[in-house]
Amino acid sequence: MAFSDTPAELLKRLVDAPDHPYPRDIIQEMIDRHEELTPALLEVLADAARLPEYYLEGGNWKLVTFACYVLAQFRVTAAFKPLCTLLAGEEDTIDELFGDMITGDLGNILASVYDGDDAPLRALVENKDVYEYVRGSAAALCYQCLLVEGKISREALEAYATELLGGKLEQKPGIYWDCWTAFCADLGFASTVPLIQKAIDNKLCDPWFYGLKELIQSAGNGGTEDWKNFTGLIDDTIEETSWWATWEKTQDEEDEDDDDFPEDWEAALLENYAPETTTVVRTEPKVGRNDPCPCGSGKKYKKCCGAV
Repeated sequence: MAFSDTPAELLKRLVDAPDHPYPRDIIQEMIDRHEELTPALLEVLADAARLPEYYLEGGNWKLVTFACYVLAQFRVTAAFKPLCTLLAGEEDTIDELFGDMITGDLGNILASVYDGDDAPLRALVENKDVYEYVRGSAAALCYQCLLVEGKISREALEAYATELLGGKLEQKPGIYWDCWTAFCADLGFASTVPLIQKAIDNKLCDPWFYGLKELIQSAGNGGTEDWKNFTGLIDDTIEETSWWATWEKTQDEEDEDDDDFPEDWEAALLENYAPETTTVVRTEPKVGRNDPCPCGSGKKYKKCCGAV
């Protein structure tokens, strides 16, 4: 198929696309032209590390978001180091740029572009200036994905987790402690039990995150299988991103649309009313896939009960 737009023009269309509906045609074209677009997408990641503020303007954030997903879908390992460099940026910038991706698919994305050298990932985990959710949630999930994919050994992970809990993590409460003690508990790293107990004694772990007794029990008794539900590489950019709430109209925008209703809207409504239509009444608030799961697990709905 011949395409009329250059890669630069295609990316500009993405930036200029309205926030709703989801720009499916543009994303599909990016997927179809992924080989041609790869150099430009890699440059987006490198440029975002140099000038992150630019990508917070208008629709420029979409360049970083879809660069990550498309490069991940096609296992472009050249993206691993630039992405790690980008994620080492200032906390507020990374939080605003990546948003819910950090505790959602970012670990899966990192694993999808992994180039075989985890030194840049370790550098993120061990850098106290890196956003704690990147150090904890995203990095730990990436390592779990790599374990499932056979790209890193269980022994290597247990050794590294022991280093982290044994001194490489600063003695200060943070999500990185919650995520890495949970990591050891989920994988059943029995050798880390004394280190987890020490972390609990020093109040480095949040008891609401996992449960302090459960941490010790799980780590010492072979771990769990639940964590495997969240692993996996990125295979379909559209499936992973098209359901996001960001593509839906806000309440303010819906109210603006209401202002455009014709004066005779009541007559139009009656004219189109179908008596046989059944109205479904929702008795509980709708839960978005990226909202906290109502079961109280602390995980996102899509990663918990919504994954069933």
